[in-house]
Amino acid sequence: MRAVVYSSLDPAGKGIASEILKSITCKAINIPKSKFSCVNEELNIILAEFIEDVLYFDFLDDVFGTAGIKVNYYIILSRHSATSGIKSLTVHHTGNFTGKALYGGRPYELGIANPPLAYELLRQLVKVSSKYGLNDFKVTYEVTHHGPTSLEKPVTFVEIGSSEREWVLKEAHKVLCEAVLNTLSKDLPKCTPSFGVGGPHYAKIFSERALNYTECYGHIMPRYIIKEIGNNTELLIKLFRSAISRSIPSTKAIVVLKKVRKNIKDILRRISYEEGLEYKVV
Repeated sequence: MRAVVYSSLDPAGKGIASEILKSITCKAINIPKSKFSCVNEELNIILAEFIEDVLYFDFLDDVFGTAGIKVNYYIILSRHSATSGIKSLTVHHTGNFTGKALYGGRPYELGIANPPLAYELLRQLVKVSSKYGLNDFKVTYEVTHHGPTSLEKPVTFVEIGSSEREWVLKEAHKVLCEAVLNTLSKDLPKCTPSFGVGGPHYAKIFSERALNYTECYGHIMPRYIIKEIGNNTELLIKLFRSAISRSIPSTKAIVVLKKVRKNIKDILRRISYEEGLEYKVV
């Protein structure tokens, strides 16, 4: 079973869920803590609404487990906030690379990534956004950030950004609804699960490589995190290994941007050799 979840507090998540409910038949069920929940057996999905903010959905394993439901992975429907005001449709995985956990999750902990799922969601967002005329929206991976981080199943965020104007936009709700349902209606594609290192928060290069070279990204560590950690080699190695291991399916490649510092590249090259992973500098 796949769980598609959202928050009562989130106009984007509620709007996307409303469109999903218009598109499928969904039988009401009881999930502890949920304000609303239903199941569509044809797609093998559960749609569930909770009153908590999505950043603090670390309880999902417990409530679905209590209901006797085995979840394979989670999709979280969400708003995306940015002071830049960039219109965006984004996909990303969760985690805190540093000791700061300002937006949910635990310090130095990464959620379990789902590279093929995020990859197909990205592809569908590109395809469907043009259909609905949202050509001024940036469709992109974001780097790994915020909670929840402690779930035992993979969790992937799909989001509308970056202000309330976009969060309530019906066309955006329809795009994400269709992208999610298209993704869930078929087997996930074959691709190369990859760990990306470098670049800004909106991971343009990794998004382009995914679309052009079937590299599907799990965790992505941006340059601002590398800068913040500095020369703490022991911590960097620990985080790199965590990003590689916290992925289902297993990571097969490390992709590093050219501008990443040489000492970081050397560490990643060594780890790739030790773990039998493909190593690329792009």
